Amino acid sequence: MGTRILTALIGTPVALLAGWFGGLPLLVATGLLVLVAQSEMVRLLRDLRPHRGMVFTGGLILIAAAYVFGERFPGPGFVGVLALVLGAMVFFYPRFSPQVVAGTLTAVFYPALLLYLFLVRGLPDGWVWLLILLFGTWAFDTFGYLVGVKLGRIRITPELSPKKSLEGLLGGIVGTVLIVQAFGYFLFGGFSYDLLLLGVALALVAQAGDLVASAFKRPAGAKDSGNLLPGHGGVLDRFDSLIFTAPLVYHFVVVFRMT
Repeated sequence: MGTRILTALIGTPVALLAGWFGGLPLLVATGLLVLVAQSEMVRLLRDLRPHRGMVFTGGLILIAAAYVFGERFPGPGFVGVLALVLGAMVFFYPRFSPQVVAGTLTAVFYPALLLYLFLVRGLPDGWVWLLILLFGTWAFDTFGYLVGVKLGRIRITPELSPKKSLEGLLGGIVGTVLIVQAFGYFLFGGFSYDLLLLGVALALVAQAGDLVASAFKRPAGAKDSGNLLPGHGGVLDRFDSLIFTAPLVYHFVVVFRMT
C-alpha cells in the first residue's frame, strides 16, 4: 500500500502538470501511455498473436491523427489503421490471418481511447473538463474501493472480478456525483442537472472500463497487465477506467455543452 500511495503522489502531479500545459506536452505524455498500454495488450492477447510492429504503427498513426485532425478523430486515423491491417492480411495471408487481424486491431484501438485525454483538453474550457474527468474517475475508484471493502456483500461479476460488489458500485456512484457536482459548482458557478447525469454515467462507465480490463487479463492468467507503475501494475491497470471515461466526457461536452 505504501508503494501504491508513493506512486500516486508522484504520478498525480505529473499528470496534472501535463494536463495544465496541454498541447504537445500532453500529447506526448498520452501517446507514451498509449504505446505502453498497447505493448501490454500484445502480451495479454498472445493467443491471438497480434503483430507487435503493426500495433505500434497503428498507435503512431492514431496519435498523429489526434494531433492533426482534432475533433475529427478518430475518423481518418481509424480508416488508415483499418486499411493498413486489412491490407497486411491480403498480402501476407495466411501468416497474417483473420485471427491475427482481430488481435492486432484490438491491441491498437482499445488503448488508443486514452487519446481522448488530449482531445478533452482541446475543448472550450478544456482544462476544467479534464479536471472533472480525472477527479471524477479517481473518485469512483476511491469511493468504490472504500465502500466495497467495508460493506461489499453482493458480487456483481463473481466469475470475472470477485471483489467487485454492488455496494462498492453504489458508493462509487455517490462519490463520483459529489465530486463532479463540486467541480461544477465552483468552476461553473452552480448546480447543473446535466452534470448530475454526467456523474452517474461517469461512474457506470468507469466500472465498465475496469471490468473490461479484467476480461482481457483473466484468459491470459494475469493479475496485472504489467509492472511499470509500482503498487499499481501496468498502464492498463491504472488507466483502465479512463480508457472509457475520457471518450464519455469528450462526447458529453460536444453534445450537451457545445450544441
